[in-house]
Amino acid sequence: MLKRRTLQSALGAVWLFDGLLQLKFPMFTGAFVQQVLLPNAQGQPAWIADSIRSVAALSMPHIALYNALFAIVQLLIGGALLANYRTRLTLVVSFVWALCVWWFGEGFGQLLTGQTLLLAGAPGAVLIYALIGVSVWPRQHQKGTAGDGVGVASISEEGQRFARWSIGTIWLLGAFLQLQSPFLSPGGLAGSLMPGFAVRLVEGNGVPWTIALALLQLGIGIGILSRKRAHLFAFASIGVSLLFWWVGQSFGEFWTGTGTDPNSGPLMILLTLCAVPTAWQALRARVIRGIMPEQGLDGRSSDIG
Repeated sequence: MLKRRTLQSALGAVWLFDGLLQLKFPMFTGAFVQQVLLPNAQGQPAWIADSIRSVAALSMPHIALYNALFAIVQLLIGGALLANYRTRLTLVVSFVWALCVWWFGEGFGQLLTGQTLLLAGAPGAVLIYALIGVSVWPRQHQKGTAGDGVGVASISEEGQRFARWSIGTIWLLGAFLQLQSPFLSPGGLAGSLMPGFAVRLVEGNGVPWTIALALLQLGIGIGILSRKRAHLFAFASIGVSLLFWWVGQSFGEFWTGTGTDPNSGPLMILLTLCAVPTAWQALRARVIRGIMPEQGLDGRSSDIG
């Protein structure tokens, strides 16, 4: 079973990675405002759009200074989580920062625009950071003395339960988003895909693909929440998250000048592992059995396979 500390470190590594991405040169210029902040105002309710534009206008004259502060906050969160330093305080700071970024940097994941999908990164990567943070929150009753005196034991039952409800709800939300009217048209889904082969596959035939994807996400969500065949639905969650990360999110395009995070795909996987922390061990065992069907995990003869 994956340990709470391992999952916490993975979250810290992503925060650290985000902080490093924030240090790219274009992020210290007006491109950050024009290409990252302001696009989040498009198609939003007036109060959200106005708030984003206000923050953009406030940031523009001193964007280099503000961006340096943004990077420092994320680097400190990531470093503290990796070092297991004042974990509870660090997580609280991350929750506040995640809310700010989700609002102004992601426009609440574009959920109110009617134009987004899990495929494209909804409900927003930084919201999932916060959900993972709650899931790996150190509990007083956990044994261990690392860092701030709380444990490195397996993720708590409360954390697993919260993660399960979080990832299950996100998949159910994905099914709902998939059935929004813009995607129930022959060409609606193609606009949310990145690779040319994927666009050609669904172009002009988007409605059945949309319905199939909605049913797939609905099934994963119900399966995870039901807790029956947990590993099977965890594998499905991980696999579909990887697929979405590839064809819908282009791996977050973090290598571009204004890419700020890896997008939601890897975070969906990490949240799934918080919900079913034994999934990684089960997946590893299946891979090993596939490679060495006559051998057990310890290298001795086995009937498993």
